[in-house]
Amino acid sequence: MKLRHTQLQAVKIVKKMVKMTACIVLLTSCDKLNSSPEKVEEIKRYNEIYQIQQAQIQRTLTRGIYQTEFELDPHFVRNNEQAAPLRDLLDGLVKFNAKGEIQPAVAQSWFTEDHQTWLFILNHKTWSNGEPVTAEDFVASWQRLAGPVSQSPLSSYLTYLGIKHAKDVLSGNKPVSELGVEALNPSTLKITLERANPQLPKMLGHIALLPTFRGEKPQGKFVTNGDYQFSDRQEQQLQLVARDESLFFQRVKYVLLRNVVDTSVDFIENPTASHAQGIVYLPRLCTYFYEFNFQDPQLQKPEIRRAIKAMIFPARIKGENGLLNHSVLPKTMRAEVENRWSPIVVEQLLTQMGINSNNPLRLNVVYDAQGQHLQIAKQMIRALAQSDLIRIEPQEVDWNSLLNRHAQKNYQLIRSGWCADYADPAAFLWKFHSQSPDNKNGYHNSVVDSALEKLQKGALSENEREELIQYIAQQLENDIAILPLFQYQRKIMIKPDLTGIDLRNTSEVIYSKDLSRVTSQSSN
Repeated sequence: MKLRHTQLQAVKIVKKMVKMTACIVLLTSCDKLNSSPEKVEEIKRYNEIYQIQQAQIQRTLTRGIYQTEFELDPHFVRNNEQAAPLRDLLDGLVKFNAKGEIQPAVAQSWFTEDHQTWLFILNHKTWSNGEPVTAEDFVASWQRLAGPVSQSPLSSYLTYLGIKHAKDVLSGNKPVSELGVEALNPSTLKITLERANPQLPKMLGHIALLPTFRGEKPQGKFVTNGDYQFSDRQEQQLQLVARDESLFFQRVKYVLLRNVVDTSVDFIENPTASHAQGIVYLPRLCTYFYEFNFQDPQLQKPEIRRAIKAMIFPARIKGENGLLNHSVLPKTMRAEVENRWSPIVVEQLLTQMGINSNNPLRLNVVYDAQGQHLQIAKQMIRALAQSDLIRIEPQEVDWNSLLNRHAQKNYQLIRSGWCADYADPAAFLWKFHSQSPDNKNGYHNSVVDSALEKLQKGALSENEREELIQYIAQQLENDIAILPLFQYQRKIMIKPDLTGIDLRNTSEVIYSKDLSRVTSQSSN
């Protein structure tokens, strides 16, 4: 549109329109007194301007985030709130659809014969300055992520992906040129992994893998390749404009919020308690549980672990933003209905293990008091203390002490959790392999190990893979491998006229391109 007004001009126009509207009322109710052709034409012109201004307001999305500053380098993003503007500005090889599922973005297709060497064929996407997006852009960006100059807190994700030589590059033992990414030509990117990984495409939606323009940047300009481009940046606002006229929201304004309620904001990530209206919850790929120490002689006995779970289960403990869950997998990933509760005589189980009033089960429960963890720990302790055969020793520690106690296995029950970077159940299961570096509690089951190794090889059909995943999950639940409590949920605030958000989306990514507004015209 050619008409671009500053906020001050817009206010002046609206005020003048109010006066002119009053004139229209007077004109129509007083036999059109003073209704000269020039005056009517002026009123008509201002009315057209007003309508255009209203349309612009309707097609402007305002997103609020509780952060102190904007971060426009994907290698240094600390949370999903900071990532939101970059998701609008930059496209990676893949992106998420409105349901949170991976779909092609800069990569239009990909191929592999062994799930270890992958070829990604790029489309003809361009940067906002007109230059083509090439495979070399991804190579340069990922090498920068891995390089010693960057010192990005997200660089370890390259190792998590299993990129060839990533570990040696990050440790400084190899140059970044040895990283397993190569541009065969401008439109073909080759990715080589240390080992086969059939789930690689699902893992490429991570914020750290977004490319950044490597050429010379115009002064003060942020070159983008996503659905929106940089328009203006102020201390508390970031303004974007759509690159495609078909998008409903042609303008997106990100606002840094303070602890005040801003009624002009359409969408807020993690709203504070002051926002009581329009709150919705989306599931997250994060589970909350307590871990048993399998090196503890008492907790090695499955009967004792079962008795503890039987004490906790009826309490239905969940966090403020949690979805009750009693599985090693998030509730949203369970293929079948969750196991029904069957009563267990706890005292009978414990007595069989030689536990009695003279020899009670003594448990130390380790937890950190930050946030909701203290209240959850109190609920757990209260539930366990109902048995005369159990003696609880609460041990409240700070965050660093919790990590140290966990690493040193200096606990019996300890507060824990797990979040996945991509939507695949296997991401929640591999930590239970006895050789996994993420196996912190000493759990070991050779049957589970074999099944996990078979799952990792990838020579399975989708149905076979799903059946194996559910089999492993059931084995872990039969073993009472952990004490699961709930699945985290994501809290957002949206205005009632905003549409396009799928409440089943677990990706924690909501693009502005997928949103729209219910207007008075569309509702008629």
